[in-house]
Amino acid sequence: MNLNTKAILKADEIRTRLGLNIFQPINIFDACVNLGLTVRFVDINMEGLYVKQKNGAYPTIILSNQRPFSRRCFTCAHELGHHVFDHGLKIDTLSEQQANSTYKDSEEQLVDLFAGAMLLPIAGIQSEFAKRNWSIQKSSPVEYYTISSIFGVGYQTLIVHCKAHGLINEQKSVSLLKSQPAKILESLLETRIILKSHFKIIDTNWGLSIVDLEVTNYIILPSGFKVEGNHLQEFKLANNTRSVFIAEKPGIVRAFSHDNSICFFIRIQKLGYVGLAEYRHIEEDTE
Repeated sequence: MNLNTKAILKADEIRTRLGLNIFQPINIFDACVNLGLTVRFVDINMEGLYVKQKNGAYPTIILSNQRPFSRRCFTCAHELGHHVFDHGLKIDTLSEQQANSTYKDSEEQLVDLFAGAMLLPIAGIQSEFAKRNWSIQKSSPVEYYTISSIFGVGYQTLIVHCKAHGLINEQKSVSLLKSQPAKILESLLETRIILKSHFKIIDTNWGLSIVDLEVTNYIILPSGFKVEGNHLQEFKLANNTRSVFIAEKPGIVRAFSHDNSICFFIRIQKLGYVGLAEYRHIEEDTE
């Protein structure tokens, strides 16, 4: 059995254990906690680390809060791969130099493939494009970024994954990768952004009940959407084609359309959060 098949089968097995089908996006931090792993964010310059005791007890994933939001998701899925494939007592520290290296041993290749299958199931990608009547081969950078927001991965990660699995050709991949996320954000906000930050695009086909953000992140919603509380500040656009908000403080709030036909929760974690994943959205004590 080749590595790709092995990775896909294991991802399907784990998704089934979590009660997910082949179409649904996954919140990888919550999934790991539900599988009995400890996920902890630390302020250390690295990618991630997986460790467990000799008897297999207390499996733990440690993630750097210094990495971009979507990158942490992929790293978490990568480290989960080491856990589910039972890679012994290996402590896997992913440095930036290693991440950019062209050489990876078979275990690293396997868990990378597993992470891709967990986060970006091919049937799910095709379904999300189809429900919007978008052509995978002809869709724009904004449309691709919208799909990456649904699956919680980076824009480039989605494009590379689609090309690797034959959903798009080399020409389309190169064309899409010419558009950097910062430029996509500027085109949507119609202004130059000095502080570059992660953002998510939510449309009227959004079917998830939760959106995860970090303080300083933008969330771009359809026109007329409202957000409860004071955790997000509205970013005024020259036109009313979209509703844009910036996350200002941690907590959990509700977003909803003007007629309440669409609603979901936005969970915001502190910028540079250090601690356990399950507590990342707790509001700060201001007293």
